[in-house]
Parts: sequence; structure tokens; C-alpha cells
Amino acid sequence: MINNKLIILILFFVGTTAIFAQYAKREDAIWAKVTNETITLDGLLNESSWAKAESLHVVYGESAGLPSSGWSQDPSGGPGAVTDPTDAIVKFLVTPDNYLYVGFQVSDSSVGGKNDWANWDGILMSIKARNTEGYLVNYEPTTPFEYFYSFWYDNDSFGPGDPPVFRGVYGSNDVFPGDSIAFNAKMFVNGVTNDSLPDNGYSVEMMINLDSVGVNVNNPDGDIIELNFSIWDKDVFQGRPLDSYTTRTWWQSPWNSNAFNVGRVYVNPNVTVDNTTVPEIEPEVIIPNAVNEPEPVIDGVLDEAVWTGAYTFQMAWDLSAVRDSYPGVGKYRSGRFQPERDLDGDGNVDPRATVLDPVTATIRAFFKDNFLYLSADVNDKLVQASTDYDFFDGVMFRIGDRGQLNGDNYTLFQHLTVIVNDNPDTPFVALDYLPKMLDSSNTEVALHLKGATTVNNSADVDEGYTIEMKVDLSYLGYPADLGDKLLFWAVLLFDGDSFDDPLQNYGTRTWWFGENYNWATAWSVMDPNTILVGVDDVNPVSLPDKLELYGNYPNPFNPSTKIKFVTPVTGNVNMTIYNVLGQKIKTISFGNLNAGLHEQLVNVSGLTSGIYFYSINLNSHLADKSYGSKIGKMILLK
Repeated sequence: MINNKLIILILFFVGTTAIFAQYAKREDAIWAKVTNETITLDGLLNESSWAKAESLHVVYGESAGLPSSGWSQDPSGGPGAVTDPTDAIVKFLVTPDNYLYVGFQVSDSSVGGKNDWANWDGILMSIKARNTEGYLVNYEPTTPFEYFYSFWYDNDSFGPGDPPVFRGVYGSNDVFPGDSIAFNAKMFVNGVTNDSLPDNGYSVEMMINLDSVGVNVNNPDGDIIELNFSIWDKDVFQGRPLDSYTTRTWWQSPWNSNAFNVGRVYVNPNVTVDNTTVPEIEPEVIIPNAVNEPEPVIDGVLDEAVWTGAYTFQMAWDLSAVRDSYPGVGKYRSGRFQPERDLDGDGNVDPRATVLDPVTATIRAFFKDNFLYLSADVNDKLVQASTDYDFFDGVMFRIGDRGQLNGDNYTLFQHLTVIVNDNPDTPFVALDYLPKMLDSSNTEVALHLKGATTVNNSADVDEGYTIEMKVDLSYLGYPADLGDKLLFWAVLLFDGDSFDDPLQNYGTRTWWFGENYNWATAWSVMDPNTILVGVDDVNPVSLPDKLELYGNYPNPFNPSTKIKFVTPVTGNVNMTIYNVLGQKIKTISFGNLNAGLHEQLVNVSGLTSGIYFYSINLNSHLADKSYGSKIGKMILLK
């Protein structure tokens, strides 16, 4: 008998490695293998499972991983030059009872601290909790919980040999420092803490109950722990007070907030310490190459066929199903926010107004040569122009500049912002870094008002606007061949609505992966081998020798979408739809089709909102042969 579970496991490991090995390895993601071994929390990391765990190498002065790992020296720690830089190995394990174990092995010749900011060794870690009220009430991304274990003492009553202490945990939660159920840690020091004699490093074992942050190790589809940490290093040397200093070195973000980025720790019940290899972690986004398509005219009118084949996703203020469709941690890092305002000028914060016109938008992206093309098709019944950030109408594309690091030695992100203007001759205003790119590179941008849309007229019903942008990647540090082909980006959608009654006024911000202050970044690949095919341009001169699937559009859709494909011979054609578990849930017959190009309208109104996969199958009696297509992905949003 065929063991279906075994087949799935083989496909899971071999298939993902074959598909994604062509891309640069994810530096923002790592696997935490499952172990059934009992981990004794003593800081020694001497259980056999630790030797089998995946690890990160964190070194001061070197990036621990793109895009936002970095390092810095804190001036509060002293003026000395860094002579004993942090060098650490960090490992991850999970257990079937839903606990995460994190192990730190740190080389350090001076272990200890004091009752003073930035004058201590320790670990500052954050995990983003999903099951919190903050996301529902304040519309922000999931709440960051702080796990802080260090030699930062509350008072001066400490001395040689004293252990590190637990500091406060950030967030509205039931997790307390040192709680043996929710969070605990233990350090082993090869030396004596808080003295002036040299030490030989330390190791830490941390234990976190993943129930408290809404992560499930036993989810058959796998899960992702959103985690970041920084290793603080205070060095004091005997008889050399001016040589003291403090540094911090981090993976993805140094703080207990939603800023910078987030590391992705992947878990799956099938990925255990018994596996000598782990699956490749796929990019969150693959951006197609429009090498065979004419470049669009940047006029704000998205009428070229090339846009139909672009990478596409939706943004919506009030539809959680849209966020749930985002890849990777996008469903958790994306969010919305409505600022509180003193709208009547009485000095008191007014209640948030009801959002009468929730904004939606379709975002598209592709690349050609050394240019990234971006567009936003925004549906907005009340289009306005404002110089107040909280009342903008417009879009910000946040893109990593591969040629620059910021002061904390991680990728500098540039904001390319376009907002609506009320001047017909200049319908948009370029903000942030975009004016510089327009002046100094081959970057172009345009905004077009849809239909009979007027600006700053609350008496009519508008349709919205479209934005079209051509980004010169050479000005963002990319070489002519785009180097590693990686793109780090996020999108922020602004919507401000004003009325005759100022108490009805509001502004909203909706974001994909990140906004200006709460953000992550999508790990994306501009893949030269993923060739974009504009829907209107699919017209093969000669038939292929296999069944070619060109995808579906629109995507996302509700409830109908068109499937485009080419059949090499005449035969009976079926479409099979699968859920995310790989289970067959629906088969649709297209009947007997001749060889050639086909476009079939598919209605799936009987299915619930979500992500589905599909394939096309052809059985030809004339050719006495069967054909199968590649797997397509479609998103149903009701």
C-alpha cells in the first residue's frame, strides 16, 4: 500500500529544495526543529538536540542577515574602542508541547553589568503575539512581547558572582519575567560575573510558551514565530576605565517594537532533529520579468497588457480576508491605523469618526532590465488633497536601498511617496526620497484621476485614482544585472476623508508588510526566469508540445476568474481545485477543446474565501496521451 503521508513528506523536503534552491538563501528566516528530548534549563546547551539545531552566527561588525540585521556602539557605555567584539551562535528548537527554546553561546571576556542604562551584558528579545486585543482595537500589527534577561540591575545591591535578572515584559499579557510556565531562562558563565578578571564567555537557554503568543508547533501546515533579538555587550577592563564600551548586535531588529523588521522562525511538525536537511524557505514574493513585453508609458493609465501579468495583491481597510491572503508573515505584519485627532480644536482628543468610505486598492509589480515598475489602482469615493500627513490620499512604496546602510549598519530604506494634488496641471505631489530620484535618475511617476473624479469636492461621488511608477534601480544601489535579484519592500496606502462637519473627518493608513513606524519587509526576488506574459499578448504562433498554463485573472477575485492556457492537442480538459492541505475539493469540466489558446470563465461561488491551488489536465484519445499543467494559485475574496 502506498503511504500517502510518506509521499507528502518526500515532496515537502525534496520539492521545496528543488524549486527554491535557485534563489538566494533567506537570511531573515530559519527553521526551529522539533525535538522530543527533555531540555534541562541550565544554560549548558549540552543536550544532543542542540547539536542538530539550525543556527545563526552573530558577529559585531558583520551583518547577521539581510535586510535589517546590524550593529552599533552605545555612547552611554563608554568611549573605548571595541576590542572584544561580540561573537555568538544562536540556535532554535521547539517541542511538541508548544515551547520554543533559544540557545545563545556568546564569547565575552567581561561578563556583568550595573544599575545603569547600557552598562550591562544580556539578551533583549521580542516575539510578536497574535492573540492580543491591540490588533483588534488599535488596528496595529500584533503586539511585541519583550523577553529581557540581562545584568541590568534595579539597584546597586549586586556583586561578583551574581546572576542576570529578568526585566519587564512589554505588552498587555499574562507573561511575567521569570515565569517558569510562560518564560524562563538560565545562564552559565565560564568565569565570575561582575568582577574585573577576564571571563571565557557565557551561554543562555531561554524557554518561551508559544501558546502565549498564538503560535502552534503542531499545525500540520506549519507556523512562523516572529522573533528578533539583540545581544548587548558591556566590556570593562581592569585598570583601563577609558577603554570600557557597550555594543549591541542584532538579528533583524534590536528593539521590543514592531519597527525595523522581524525574523521568521519557521516550525513544522515534520521538520525534526532527525532531519539532517531542512526544506528551503521560499521567497515571500516572486516578481516577474517583463523581458518580452514593451515597457508601459508612464502616464498613470494602466491600460497596457503588461500590467495584467504583474505580481498582484489587494489592499483594503476593512477586509481581514485580504490580509489573510498575504504571503509569509505578511498576514501578521500588515495592518491598519486610524489616528485620534482633536478635530473641533477644543484641546481634547475626539473619538475616532466612523470610516464611511473604506479604501481599497490593487497593487502590481514587475521588472524589466534595470527598472522596477509599480502601480496602484485605488478605489476611493472621496478623493482629496491635503498637506496633513494624517489626511493624505496617496501611496508610499518603501524600498530597500542596496547601495546604502544607515547609522546602525543595516539596509537604508527609501520612501517613494505619491499623494493627490488639487492642481489639474500637476495632479500629484512627490514626497520623501522620490523628488530626488525624479531629478537625478530615470525614475518616472504619474497619477491619473479615474472617471469623473474631482479633488476636494465632497458633494460628488468619485471613483479614485491610479498611480504608475518606473523606479530606476541603479539609483538604489543595484548593478546592471541586479546582483542577487533581491528586493525588500512594503506598501502604505493613505486615505483621508473630510466633510462639512469636522467631527466626521478621519484619516486612515492601511499597509502591506509595513508603514512608516510599524513595519517589516517582504523578502522578494526579481526572478529573470519567471517570464511575465501579458494576458492580451498570449497568441502562440506555434503550439507547444505540452499544456501551458498562463494563470488566472483577476486574482484575487470574487466569485469568477478567467483561466488562460494553451493545449498542444485536441482533447477533454478538466480543471482540478485543491485547498491549502492539498486535498481535491472541486473538478470543473471544460469539455472537448481543440488544440490552441483557451480562456475559460470559472465561477467558484460555492467556496469560502481563501487561497486555492489548481491544475489543468488534458486527456487526448487522438494522441493517446494525457497532459498536466503546472500548479496555479488563486485567491478568492468575498
